[in-house]
Amino acid sequence: MDPGSRWRNLPSGPTLKHLTDPSYGIPREQQKAALQELTRAHVESFNYAVHEGLGLAVQAIPPFEFAFKDERISFTILDAVISPPTVPKGTICKEVSVYPAECRGRRSTYRGKLTADINWAVNGISKGIIKQFLGYVPIMVKSKLCNLHSLPPQALIEHHEEAEEMGGYFIINGIEKVIRMLIMPRRNFPIAMIRPKWKTRGPGYTQYGISMHCVREEHSAVNMNLHYLENGTVMLNFIYRKELFFLPLGFALKALVSFSDYQIFQELIKGKEDDSFLRNSVSQMLRIVMEEGCSTQKQVLNYLGGCFRVKLNVPDWYPNEQAAEFLFNQCICIHLKSNTEKFYMLCLMTRKLFALAKGECMEDNPDSLVNQEVLTPGQLFLMFLKGSLPLMELPTGHTVLREKRIPPWMEVVLIPMTGKPSLYPGLFLFTTPCRLARPVQNLELGKEELIGTMEQIFMNVAIFEDEVFAGVTTHQELFPHSLLSVIANFIPFSDHNQSPRNMYQCQMGKQTMGFPLLTYQDRSDNKLYRLQTPQSPLVRPSMYDYYEMDNYPIGTNAIVAVISYTGYDMEDAMIVNKASWERGFAHGSVYKSEFIDLSEKIKQGDSSLVFGIKPGDPRILQKLDDDGLPFIGAKLQYGDPYYSYLNLNTGESFVMYYKSKENCVVDNIKVCSNDTGSGKFKCVCITMRVPRNPTIGDKFASRHGQKGILSRLWPAEDMPFTESGMVPDILFNPHGFPSRMTIGMLIESMAGKSAALHGLCHDATPFIFSEENSALEYFGEMLKAAGYNFYGTERLYSGISGLELEADIFIGVVYYQRLRHMVSDKFQVRTTGARDRVTNQPVGGRNVQGGIRFGEMERDALLAHGTSFLLHDRLFNCSDRSVAHVCVKCGSLLSPLLEKPPPSWSAMRNRKYNCTLCNRSDTIDTVSVPYVFRYFVAELAAMNIKVKLDVV
Repeated sequence: MDPGSRWRNLPSGPTLKHLTDPSYGIPREQQKAALQELTRAHVESFNYAVHEGLGLAVQAIPPFEFAFKDERISFTILDAVISPPTVPKGTICKEVSVYPAECRGRRSTYRGKLTADINWAVNGISKGIIKQFLGYVPIMVKSKLCNLHSLPPQALIEHHEEAEEMGGYFIINGIEKVIRMLIMPRRNFPIAMIRPKWKTRGPGYTQYGISMHCVREEHSAVNMNLHYLENGTVMLNFIYRKELFFLPLGFALKALVSFSDYQIFQELIKGKEDDSFLRNSVSQMLRIVMEEGCSTQKQVLNYLGGCFRVKLNVPDWYPNEQAAEFLFNQCICIHLKSNTEKFYMLCLMTRKLFALAKGECMEDNPDSLVNQEVLTPGQLFLMFLKGSLPLMELPTGHTVLREKRIPPWMEVVLIPMTGKPSLYPGLFLFTTPCRLARPVQNLELGKEELIGTMEQIFMNVAIFEDEVFAGVTTHQELFPHSLLSVIANFIPFSDHNQSPRNMYQCQMGKQTMGFPLLTYQDRSDNKLYRLQTPQSPLVRPSMYDYYEMDNYPIGTNAIVAVISYTGYDMEDAMIVNKASWERGFAHGSVYKSEFIDLSEKIKQGDSSLVFGIKPGDPRILQKLDDDGLPFIGAKLQYGDPYYSYLNLNTGESFVMYYKSKENCVVDNIKVCSNDTGSGKFKCVCITMRVPRNPTIGDKFASRHGQKGILSRLWPAEDMPFTESGMVPDILFNPHGFPSRMTIGMLIESMAGKSAALHGLCHDATPFIFSEENSALEYFGEMLKAAGYNFYGTERLYSGISGLELEADIFIGVVYYQRLRHMVSDKFQVRTTGARDRVTNQPVGGRNVQGGIRFGEMERDALLAHGTSFLLHDRLFNCSDRSVAHVCVKCGSLLSPLLEKPPPSWSAMRNRKYNCTLCNRSDTIDTVSVPYVFRYFVAELAAMNIKVKLDVV
């Protein structure tokens, strides 16, 4: 029987046809849907926010009203619109649209104008509508407001973008930032909670409560709690303008509806009519209201309005009843539109609270997915925008209205939003967008709902004990893939690995020094990494091709031999073939960009500085061009001329020098202007390419969480070799497998070896093999058919002695990643340098060439080794050793003082130290002490504490 017949009958993996296809690399007519799906949740949530959501938010903003000279003035925002990014008005240019590549290149913000239609009225009579510019807001790339929206790949390339640009992020000051999704409490659902800290909110409070995260359709949110008290009553608490308020529940219930006390009583005890404790508790809550003289709804509203209006900032002409209505509209069950619905919701929450307190229902788990939802970037953006839209409060002392026209202080009231356009701090990340993948379980309906896009907000009708509560909303989204799962999909044979190793790879996959983009020439990022010799993996899961990762490869196929060879492979260290390194194995570069703005070097309004050189300046050494900038492709070393600029008024020339100790090559230079295009030759961006070839200490990793440090570049002539003369690229320590159980890496090695022999590309999607159809047999047969050992082992020969090694060595092809953690960015060494002014000890920090802290644990280690002299050298001689004068009689470090200098005519030049306490100079001696000790003695003396030294 043909030994290769078995594997030829099995389905073969995909081949590398598309890499040799003549059409490969030619832009498609349309973008690939799979890639665009990754950021769909971000983009569509933003589209909803700036279109439908913004209109709803504007309608929910209450009018800004105030009294002025017996006139009632009101401002109401009718509508707000955000425009796509364009150049400012009056700019002379061919293209008015602004594109993201320009903002990245000159470190500006990709933003659009926010304008609002504001109606102003006097005494309720409209006086006209004003279209007012309110400021700029960031625009999400690839959203409907973005100028790249719906452009085909070829057009994207023409605008200096990636052909498959996904968007979903903002560009703030030239830096791509994404709003991460947040886990929030489930909206509009009463969650039973037990919190011991609630007992500290006041006397009589218990740990029992019902919490509800109330959210309106336009995503305005208010948290509301019901607290159970020891006397059986209930307290309602809510937040208004970041201030916490408490209100007895009875007042809220009577203010919402015109029901009689008996009707309210019946609603609260529904289903528990025979519970005497509940009946007494409800009666007590209603009695508290009656004791304040409030027997009707109008009286309760009047009472609450009088209590709260000082905090609500409502106009003076509002009666107390209207102020109370404003309170309930803004703070109590804001997701419900009618007071009757709010009343029934509070009654439901109260019944659940009593059931929780009496142990009749369990506490809800706030960490359960059932009680959570996702706050999308669009929702958060809309919340921020809605909070910024209300008009500023009117400053006092302005001109009165004249003839009921637009007041002259109108421009003061309509102050545009100032400051840098950014969202809540801490929510922007420098990573790719995060997604969440999970179905939504709708328990208000008893079934699972899969909800698509952000626009599909739906209202559920929840039925509780024959009561209908319209507006109890559940809004969650199903996102196709999370970022974590996308990365996990690139792990070959992940089902054969231990789970923690797959998690490690998910983290290291984001640290890979790969080929992240194709538009290096158009970027001005602070730091970009690039792998010079990337390859397409011979073994990859189906999702690798689904997302077309060959356009952005992340590693190199390496010949890996599993062998303990020399002692340089201990503890995850790995040996790399020096010849492979010389041929370009894992070579890479780091792109660093620096902005040089001459306007920052001069006073405001002075425009006399421009880039240029002074003819015949000997400092330039023909290393700068006529514009005072380095030549493209020039090599820069420490101390070389970097750039030069002139003062046109004085003719003075300034030359700045390259200060980095790392050599680089000038990759490109961009001349940057301002927003209006009127900027002179004052700002440039110089991008340098720093070669970063692998060196000892650099980090590598396979796709199975097997990370290793390059320990030695071993000469090829001393490396082990196979019978065919092949020398491995990497020597991997076999002790890295048993405890970590990364069997997927062993299978990849066999699969990669067979792929190289047969010219195939194997499918490494998890769960395609089983015990009946094992990967070992499948790839073993392929190796056997190619004339190799079934188990992937070979006989190797020692590169030192030439003798055949006794053991069979497992050798194959594994895809290796080079990570961004490099010694060149982390090494820290110091001989002498800057010292702290107070303690005279070496400063810390790599950027200032400081020292490394030698702490208590390091001290203990040296003591345990018995190396006291070394300890003394580190902590004393190399730190802050100083020679101090001390009086051996009184033991003072502070009293010895140097004599005053003798007169110029005196022949004496020898000045002595005298003890000011003993009035003697023969008792002065010198001691070597840490300088910080002398400082400590001086500090104690300032507090009237004397330190006396016993000098022997």
